Amino acid sequence: MDIDHFLQRIGLQSLPDSPMKRLQALHAAMTKTVPFENVAVMEGKSISLEPGDIFAKVVEQGRGGYCFELNGLLAHLLEDFGYRIERLIGRVWASGAPAPLLTHMTLRVFVEDRPYLCDVGFGGGTLREPLPWVTGAVAIQGPDRFRLDATDNGETMLSRLVHAEWKNMYSLLPCPVRSQDYIPANHYTSTHPNSYFTQGLVAALVTDSGRVTLRDRLFRTVAAGRETERELTTFDEVVQVLGQEFGLRELDLAALKSRLSHLFVEARD
Repeated sequence: MDIDHFLQRIGLQSLPDSPMKRLQALHAAMTKTVPFENVAVMEGKSISLEPGDIFAKVVEQGRGGYCFELNGLLAHLLEDFGYRIERLIGRVWASGAPAPLLTHMTLRVFVEDRPYLCDVGFGGGTLREPLPWVTGAVAIQGPDRFRLDATDNGETMLSRLVHAEWKNMYSLLPCPVRSQDYIPANHYTSTHPNSYFTQGLVAALVTDSGRVTLRDRLFRTVAAGRETERELTTFDEVVQVLGQEFGLRELDLAALKSRLSHLFVEARD
């Protein structure tokens, strides 16, 4: 991996010598500069999990991606730096589904033999920095509160405090998996009609005091505990927000407009 090019992409000129501080710097920078997004899915493109293809998309083309791409890229970067990592797979509970499929990738990264949960690819609720793998303890990350808990079937649940209530985000299987184990899940998330990622446009980025998110026409900003929402009324507004707020440019506008055209028919009605 061209590490210098990657660091330029995430806005870092150098890295700390300390393995822990280096991990924190990489994690924080990725969540603030590389958007969680499914624009390529909306453009009708296939999602490759080959490391070279992910690097080309995220670093060279300035795009983002979802968990398999962003956490996959982070995994290869950390391995180049000599970290011991475990690739994990889990179920997303945020949707409220009674029995979620295994469709989320995260990493368990070891620093001085201590495990940390790393995740730069969970959209509006993603971790801001590595989370110590300690169950039952509340971790404060800027304006966010996270907690890991053991479940009754051996999985580990990540929850986030939202409006004074703990919301389940995802649960992780206890055993590590291999890179190829993500192929079926990636195929499902990028092609199946029931997948969250084929049903509408999604984008998210972490900011110092909150987050910005886009779901179809609804653009939401959370800053210093205050939430604002704006409903976009034209396709051009969507393109503008994708560029200005998420740094996404040089899009396949014809394919994207075709896929999203129903949103603006409804808006005119």
